[in-house]
Order: sequence, then structure tokens, then C-alpha cells
Amino acid sequence: MPQTAQQTIRLGTIDVTVTRKRVSRVNLRVRRDGSVVVSAPARVPLAQIRAFVESREDWVRSARSQALARQAARAHSLQDGGTTRLLGRTLALSVEKDLPSGSAPHATCADGAVVAHVGAADAGPASVDLALQPLWRSTLDDLLPPLLERYEHLMGVRCTGIRLRRMTSRWGSCNVRTGRVTLNLELACHPASSVESVVAHELCHLLEPSHNERFHALMDGFCPWWREARAELNSLPPTRPVLP
Repeated sequence: MPQTAQQTIRLGTIDVTVTRKRVSRVNLRVRRDGSVVVSAPARVPLAQIRAFVESREDWVRSARSQALARQAARAHSLQDGGTTRLLGRTLALSVEKDLPSGSAPHATCADGAVVAHVGAADAGPASVDLALQPLWRSTLDDLLPPLLERYEHLMGVRCTGIRLRRMTSRWGSCNVRTGRVTLNLELACHPASSVESVVAHELCHLLEPSHNERFHALMDGFCPWWREARAELNSLPPTRPVLP
């Protein structure tokens, strides 16, 4: 069987996707969108995997219910009269259905409130989610340059480029070979100090690629509050795009 082959098993009404990977043991996970996935070595029989999943049924159902509830709450907030976050502040959200058909949704921020501009025919949470992303991008475009300049100087490193994109499982990454850093657009929802800690973290990888004791010591020197920032970021982890 190929290493990436997928199979599906049923846990009552729940589909569980099993992927064969180069891992040492069976791993069971409930994703933030409520999907249930297993990664397992090719050598482990499907019947054994099924038995393992069934032994964790109570946990799976609880974790899945919590994930789906969080998704529903987020979709509920992404409507007229809801709320959104920008640089750590919770702001009132209003939705204006004022765009002609085919226009790209976008959002503006003024007077402590965010206005999402969407089309009249498609004003659901998915469109509002899309509308917020250009606002996140422009917010980070303003915030990042002085942070990059500061930490490049402090660390004696050079970032060759920054890429901003939606990331569902991490806040950033660094290609230590090219010096290019990728950051999660949703960082714009968090306080500037948390954004700064992620910038420091990724640039620090240009000095130490792994998360070993040396890396932590470097972070303690360059960004002493990084642990507090990590706790803040983990309290509101990255989200998946809202589906139409």
C-alpha cells in the first residue's frame, strides 16, 4: 500500500480518515473543523486501527462537539451585529451589502468598528471572513517593516522576504535556506506584542534552526516576553476559513 494511501472507517455517524504515513505509532486527532483523522504506519492492520478509534469514542465525540461548537460560534460572530478582533481589540462588526456582483469583499476599520463590504447575493459568514482578510493584510503591512528592521539589526540576520497567507495550524515558518519568512494573516487579530514575538521567533531560526535550548536562550535574550505571547496566541489559535 502506498505511504500516503487513505482509507475511511465509520465511528457511528462519524467518518474517520486513515492515512498511512511514515510514523512510529497510530495517532488520532480531531481537527478544528470537526473532521477526525488518523495517521498510522502501513504495517498496522485496519482492524487494529478501528479498535483503537472505538476505544477512544467518548473522547472523539466530545472533542468533535467542542470543535463544531467553536466553528458555529465563529460563523455566528461573522454577521451584522457581530464582533471581530484587530490587534488584540474586540471590535463591533457591521456588514454592508453594497458591492456589485463579482466584486471582491473587503473591510474597513474606523472609530473602533469594522465594516465588511460584501455583495447582496452573498453576505454570509464565508464572505465576511473573506472581507476581513485584506484588512488583516494591510494591518500587518503597516506593522511588520519596523519590526523586521529592528530584529534583523539585533540578531545580525537578513530576511530575504515576507509572505503573508492564511495558515490553519501555525503562526509562522522560516525557510532557513532561503531566509524567507511566512506569517499567518490572522496574526493581525492579536496584540502587536504577540506579532512581534512571532517575528522574533522566525528570524531567530536563521541563527538556530531547531527548537533546542540554544534557540530558547536566544529568544529569552531577544524577546523576553515570548512565553506570555505564546500563551496569548494559543488561547485563540488559527482558524480555518469559514465554508460557504
